[in-house]
Amino acid sequence: MTVRSLLSQKALHVESGVTLSSAGREDMALELGGHVLMIAVDRGQHRMRFTLPAAPRWDDTGEALPPEVAGELRAIITEIAVFWEQQPEFEVVEPG
Repeated sequence: MTVRSLLSQKALHVESGVTLSSAGREDMALELGGHVLMIAVDRGQHRMRFTLPAAPRWDDTGEALPPEVAGELRAIITEIAVFWEQQPEFEVVEPG
C-alpha cells in the first residue's frame, strides 16, 4: 500500500493516481485526471461507510470510470481509509 497525505483530509493513492478528499461532512471527492466522483459517506468513530454506485461514472462528464479504477474502487478507498486509521464499510446502490 502506498498512500501519501497531501493535506489533513486529502490523500493520494500512489499506484492508481487517485486522490480522495473530504468534501463536507457527508461527502468525499474521488479525483483522477481532472475528473471527480462524489461519494456519500457516513462517518462514525473509527469507521467510514461509503455509498458507491454500482456503475460509477464521473460527475462532470457522465463517463464511466476507467476499468482499472472502477474494478479496484473498493481496494483503493480501503487503502486510503486504513491510512487514515478508519475502518471502511461499503454500500453499493443501483442507479435509478
